[in-house]
Amino acid sequence: MLILGASLSAHHSLANHETRKPVRVKGTVVQVHAINPHSIIYVEEKTTEGQVRRWAIEGPGIFLLTRRGWEKLVKPGDVIEFCGYLPKEPLMWQIASADQRTVSLAGRLITAELLVLADGREQPWEDYGFHHCFAAGYRDHHSK
Repeated sequence: MLILGASLSAHHSLANHETRKPVRVKGTVVQVHAINPHSIIYVEEKTTEGQVRRWAIEGPGIFLLTRRGWEKLVKPGDVIEFCGYLPKEPLMWQIASADQRTVSLAGRLITAELLVLADGREQPWEDYGFHHCFAAGYRDHHSK
């Protein structure tokens, strides 16, 4: 039981992420996978060089997203901005589909704590208590 608990704790930690340097990216939503234990939003960013970079934005699982009404938050084609933390070693993330006709996307993994939706609203996404993506003075249950 203790081993399982340690494993779960490690799974939900950002110890392997660079949490002092948040990354902010704007791009177009390509796919949304609202699943457990973490959802993934695939976003394509057009770089200043004209290249397309795909991101896999890790977020909360389906149960929390359902309570937030995720189907109304983001959908393919929306232009959103996200801010979060990269793993210390770059990781590509891919979710395979059981349907062989479905394209299985891959993208650079980022754990986001904030989404800026197509209409400009800010949506807290995943909460690990760092809050470097929020405006100065942001307060929540982690704040002292």
